[in-house]
Amino acid sequence: MSLSSEARLAPVPVQASVLIARVARVVRHRFEQVLMPLGLSQRDVIALSYLRGHGPTPQQLLAERLRLDASSMVCLLNDLEEAELVLRRRDRADRRRAIVQLSDKGERTLREVDDAVDVVEQEMLTGLDPEERTTLQRLLARLHFGVADWMTDDGA
Repeated sequence: MSLSSEARLAPVPVQASVLIARVARVVRHRFEQVLMPLGLSQRDVIALSYLRGHGPTPQQLLAERLRLDASSMVCLLNDLEEAELVLRRRDRADRRRAIVQLSDKGERTLREVDDAVDVVEQEMLTGLDPEERTTLQRLLARLHFGVADWMTDDGA
């Protein structure tokens, strides 16, 4: 038996973190494929989704929630603003602070993203019945990230 045959017969890892990493790699790759025709990256979608869920947000808080350093946040927002997906304006209470919000075009684009993500989800979850899908979503939402994440209300 060759090494490649043995590798194919190796058991699936049982550690949850290894399984999650494996699934994440496959989902990320497929996600990027369906986003490409929309001209978006996964990072773009995460930022836009945050804004859809939380509304206008100070730029610094958005960077913290997305775990991006200031220069990466500026580059991301420059791209999103150039594509007319977000709007940046000065905070009237503190002119040094920028407020970022989703534009109308950003809202429309996210509806297209939702359709594309549904395709990936249907592919990935095809072996699960509706109850199992609901259970999986509920369990994944409960995972602890070690720090306040944008999906939590901690510090928001």
